[in-house]
Amino acid sequence: MLLPLAAYAVLQARAGLPGKVRVHGYLVEPGEAGVARLRSFSQQWALEPLTLRAGPYVLSHTRAELGASLPTERACARVLSLGLGQPSGVDLSSLWGLRGGEQEFDLAPVIVRSTLVFRLLELRRRVERLPVPGMIMGDGTVLAGIPGFTIDFASAIAAVEQALQTDQTDVELIGRNVPPPAAVKYGTDSVGHFTYSMVTFETKYRTLGPAAGRAHNVEAAAAHLDGVVIAPGGDLSFNAIVGERSYARGFAKAKEIAARRIVDGVGGGVCQVAATLHAAAFLGGFDLPEYQPHSRPAHYIELGLDTMVSWPAQDMRIANPYPFPVRVRARAADGSLRINLEGASKPHFVEWSTRILSRVKPGTQHVVDKRLPAGESEVIQDAIDGLTVRRVRTIYLPTGPRREESILKYPPNDRIIAIGSKSSRARQAPAAAGRRSSLAIEDF
Repeated sequence: MLLPLAAYAVLQARAGLPGKVRVHGYLVEPGEAGVARLRSFSQQWALEPLTLRAGPYVLSHTRAELGASLPTERACARVLSLGLGQPSGVDLSSLWGLRGGEQEFDLAPVIVRSTLVFRLLELRRRVERLPVPGMIMGDGTVLAGIPGFTIDFASAIAAVEQALQTDQTDVELIGRNVPPPAAVKYGTDSVGHFTYSMVTFETKYRTLGPAAGRAHNVEAAAAHLDGVVIAPGGDLSFNAIVGERSYARGFAKAKEIAARRIVDGVGGGVCQVAATLHAAAFLGGFDLPEYQPHSRPAHYIELGLDTMVSWPAQDMRIANPYPFPVRVRARAADGSLRINLEGASKPHFVEWSTRILSRVKPGTQHVVDKRLPAGESEVIQDAIDGLTVRRVRTIYLPTGPRREESILKYPPNDRIIAIGSKSSRARQAPAAAGRRSSLAIEDF
């Protein structure tokens, strides 16, 4: 019988046998160092990704996530238990035949089938779709339906098991498209109702003390959005729905951004509602015809998902690419803002990522504040690095993946120090609290 790999390595070191061992194609020297290298190799093998292709969908899991591992530790435990004598069951003639050459051994992967089945069930839930009928709009325009998609689950398990056993890194799963039903007229019962929660996104906000006005504005803007229906192929304008941010329309005094400075104004906090809606639409595969990131990263949402709105200059619009209406449900209470997009089917599957490409260090500005005694100073704004960020979104359409890439720029925000001075030649202090500047306003 063949000597177990790790045991052979120890014997070779003790008996002075020459040669090396190749395990799973990986060269290992005899002795304790070889055992350590073998453990490291086993960990690397388990972390290697396996790409799974199912129709238009491309997903990736590590071998470990799919339940596979190499039984290295078992072999190492046997090595550590060996005595100085000849291990029982070792054929000396075989041992003699191993000396002086490079020997090849394989470690058959161990697969936890329950883990593999769980991962593939998760994959099936993500990629399978029911067919959606096309839509005939009032003007006669016909929006194409969406074909359904399913995978053969039994063959998928067999294909992935084989790939794990043979060190493949790419697997094609058997998928099947289901043609969409005949198109229906928009507004008929056959269209279906808002039966699917297509995507939900949630952000948090403060409610007490100085944040009370901002919390009021978040809740007011959410109330305007709640229940809005986006027609098939139609779009939603945030400013058209939420309207002017003014005292007369029920909005409150709160912090906002003017010329990259935090000042008091009316409507601060509305941007958080726009950003939460933008994030839900982004992750739900919606089109984004109008969008502008903030002048600084927002603390309440992931980098790259924020958006800036202001009345009436800067809008945020989302467009419905689906052949069925989508309803916006917006709820804001007790510091939690949740936006859910509801429709007649699952959304297209979306993957996304961001990467910071560069940073720009901010400077320092000094401004005059006649309210401060001469010679005194006060920091009125901390410095924030400028960022250039690459944002990538892949939408898995029935026709194949569509990759979108955007470069988002967040300019540096200087540290601002107020200096007490009566010099008439120095720059004046920022706009007074509550005054609307003529510069660009962000409802931060």
